[in-house]
Order: sequence, then structure tokens, then C-alpha cells
Amino acid sequence: MASIRKYSTTKANKWRVEWRKPGSRDKASMTFDTESEARMWKAMLDETGSDVVDAGRRWNAAQSQEETVDDIVTEYISFQTRGDTRTVKDYKALQRNHITNEIGWQPAASVEAKDLRKYVKTLLAKKLSPKTIRNIFTIVSAAFNLAIQDRRIQVNPCSGVRLPTLIKTEPPVIAQRDIDVIMNAIDPNFSLLVRTLAGTGLRWSEAEALLCSDLFHRSGVAYIRVNKAMKGMGKARHPGPPKTPAAERDVPLDDDLSALLVNHVKTRSKRDYLFTMKKGGRLNYVGFRENYLMPTVERIDVDSRIRCHSFRHYHASVLVAAGVDPIKIAQRLEHTDTTITLNRYSHLRPGADLETLQALNSIWGGNNEPVDPDASAQSEDASAFLDSILNGS
Repeated sequence: MASIRKYSTTKANKWRVEWRKPGSRDKASMTFDTESEARMWKAMLDETGSDVVDAGRRWNAAQSQEETVDDIVTEYISFQTRGDTRTVKDYKALQRNHITNEIGWQPAASVEAKDLRKYVKTLLAKKLSPKTIRNIFTIVSAAFNLAIQDRRIQVNPCSGVRLPTLIKTEPPVIAQRDIDVIMNAIDPNFSLLVRTLAGTGLRWSEAEALLCSDLFHRSGVAYIRVNKAMKGMGKARHPGPPKTPAAERDVPLDDDLSALLVNHVKTRSKRDYLFTMKKGGRLNYVGFRENYLMPTVERIDVDSRIRCHSFRHYHASVLVAAGVDPIKIAQRLEHTDTTITLNRYSHLRPGADLETLQALNSIWGGNNEPVDPDASAQSEDASAFLDSILNGS
């Protein structure tokens, strides 16, 4: 592996890249005027096993006037007008740390699938998680698609490149008792916030942007109007449009939550935020999580992995377990596709198979009794018939 050493002269800072010659203990070095050039040369040496000829070829290609992968990625990120500042900032960080010096130097028109397969191996060698690698690859692939639209390249070399399998992690399981315990144990200023998150399934950014005027009644039912979400970071955080156009929705409230919220807004102005920090001012995610939620779940008898998004998961879970139509759940949570809802929560309905069999029996007639899915008694002829189908005979 090559290394970079920064040093200063009387006129400016310099960066020296040092490496061992292949098959030798001898060292070689090259000095650069900028850190970015030094990092690029180091990356090329590392990729080629310190083969200076191959690295030099790559360097010359990067210095040519051809449009590079880094160029099209930069262009793609600049067009992300729908993304908030945090999303764009994250994209730029991924580009800076994992694209520019790894594959960004290559002329976009000459990149092949084999180059990207090698690129994925490089990212794996950096011990990046499968999710991070997929996020990086999504940006690169989208940049190539943009170039295809402009007819600057013909095909997307990312197509068909195998990516590492995502490691599925089970979210913390939350029971109704856990919600009650958290509400009683957390600072009273945030008890109703927890109840609202658990009772509506709103995203944190949506709850954070709620005004008292977003609580309203229609036909005797209380609703929360979701038509904005917080965007940006730190002091620049501000209300903006929801995650997607479909995220604008009216969420009906259960009677208990409705009564609690109506009482909550009685002493507030319609223009006030529905929820605030303890000393006033709009909600702060990090402040709430670090100073109130995490200390609470760590000292009481609940899963210590519970975070703000866990309440959204809880809300979906209880609706699925209660047999609510997945389409209705998807609309309530603003899942763009019911597949998302089913993939994440269908395992919470163990009786769904029995319901399916009951429906099939009622359709086909004859035996109207539900079939026991655990029944193992089966004739030898039937077993042989199934085996022949499964084995393709």
C-alpha cells in the first residue's frame, strides 16, 4: 500500500506519495502540489499493485479531456433538486470518499462491467457495509443513466454487476406495554410526542414540522394533516415539502389520542409547533434522542435499541396484526408501494395462511372447513405426485 506524507516548504505545502517497487524492498516516491492529486496517485498505485506503468496509464487517462465518471457523478448530484441539503451532502461525501479516487478518474465512455466488478471488490476491501456499497453504486448507476439520456454514452456498465447481499437486521419488537412504560418514564414534555408517533406512524421529520393548526376535525373524526416535513441540518433546518408528493395525507386519529391532542393545543396558538423541546423551540432530533429517549429506554425494561423510527414500525406492526388492509396501511404510512408494507410486516400475521385457505375453500366449494397448515398426513401417491412436479419429471 502506498502512503501519503504532507510536508511544508518555504513557499507552500507539498504531498509526497511513497510506495515499494513490486518484488523489491526499494522505495519510490513522487511529490504533488495538491492533496487531491496525491490521493488519486495513491489510489491508482494501490489498484495496480504499485505497477507504475499501469498507474501512469490511468493517470494520463484521468488528465485527458474526456468526460470522467467523476464528472458525470458531479453532474448527477447537482441535478438533485428534490433532495434536501442533507441528502446532497451525503451524496457528495460518498463521492469524495469512495468514487473520485477509486473510479472517478476513468473516462465514462470507456468503463466496462469488469471495471465495476473490480470497483465493488475495492469497496469490499475497504470494509464498507453492503448497504453503503449499494448506496454508492446507486449514485454511479444513476449518473450513467443520466449520461445515456443525453446520448453521451450508449449503455450503463452497472447493469448486471453483482452487489453484496444486504444483511437483514430485525427491528426491535415493541409491545403496547413498552409504549406505556416509555410514556410514563420519559420526561413529561415528550410523553404525548411518543404517543403521537406510536399512534400515527408519522416520520420524525413529519412530526417535527407539525403546527397546532394541522390538527382538525372532519365528520366527527380528528385528523392530523401532513403537508410538510423538516429539511436541512442544524440551524438551517426548515419546513419543506414531504418526502414524496404522495406523502401529503390526512391521518385519522384514535379517540384517545384525539382527546389528548385537543387538550394539548387549547393553550397554544394555531401557528405554534405542535411539539417543542422542553425549554421551547422546535424539536431537535439529536437532542431528543440523546438526552431523553435513549436514557429512558436504557434504564427501563424495554429493548435498548428502540429509537424514534421504532414507533413507526410499532404502528405498522399493530395494524398488520389487527388484520387491517395492507393498502390502507400503506396509505397511512405513505409507503409508495404495498410491497414495502407486506415485505416488512406480513410476518406479523401468523393467521394469514389460514385466512387464505378459508377463502380458497369457500371459492372452490366442497370442503368448507379450513385446512390445517400443520397437517402432515399425506398419501404416498400424493407425495410421489408432488415430488414429480418439483423435480420436473
